[in-house]
Amino acid sequence: SHMTDGLMLKLARRINELFAADAVDGIVVTHGTDTLEETAYFLNLTVKSSRPVVVTGSMRPSTAISADGPLNLYNAVVLAADKRSRGRGVLVTLNEVIHSARYVTKTNTTSADTFRSPDLGCLGYVLDGTPYFYQSVTKRHTASSEFAAVTYTSLPRVDIIYGHANGSRALVDAAVAAGSKGIIIAGAGNGGIFPKEKEALIDAAKKGIIVVRASRTGSGVVTQSREYDSYGFATSNNLNPQKARILLMLALTETTQRKEIQRMFDEY
Repeated sequence: SHMTDGLMLKLARRINELFAADAVDGIVVTHGTDTLEETAYFLNLTVKSSRPVVVTGSMRPSTAISADGPLNLYNAVVLAADKRSRGRGVLVTLNEVIHSARYVTKTNTTSADTFRSPDLGCLGYVLDGTPYFYQSVTKRHTASSEFAAVTYTSLPRVDIIYGHANGSRALVDAAVAAGSKGIIIAGAGNGGIFPKEKEALIDAAKKGIIVVRASRTGSGVVTQSREYDSYGFATSNNLNPQKARILLMLALTETTQRKEIQRMFDEY
């Protein structure tokens, strides 16, 4: 439940080793649900194979009435074993629903139906041991990802700042002082930034720190803006702040050029 950058890198390397050795046809990863979507998206960008990787978890403990873990695990194995799962990127399944790691997010604190894909919907369902697919992902992932087959042993520090009314520059300045190489600003609405926070982010950008505008709303595309573009800020497209952080960390291993980073957010 307490995932770290180091653990994600170790997991991606292990999955790539198994696929490179032709040891498995598919892989299931069990994971705590709180940060499941972040690990799934990280694997979606770093696993160099079209073979299925399926991430699952459970919202109820095994001692609970109607524990969901056993069925989720069974469905994940069924999904990973199905040839139709190939080439779709990393998949997430809980509660009999198939999600793309790119789209899915946790939306409820306790519900078994917490994992949803707000903007674009689920990919399909696993019912009575059979997967049913209805759509695919058009964004780059896994075998076509430029970040696949990771060789680096650490990731640049990227922090998330949550925008709110009466926002100040204190947290931005603290992130800069702590050594952030990138900052995701979870802005209001369409990535809106409050004046004092904006001043601090402009100062950060002048120091070479990459700033990416995301949204705290939970869905929708953060569109580009002449004003924010003039400051050198990028946008997260429709990635939520936590997934934008994952992509920016990987992007910063390749480049610090704002245009290149924006390309990555548009393609992935």
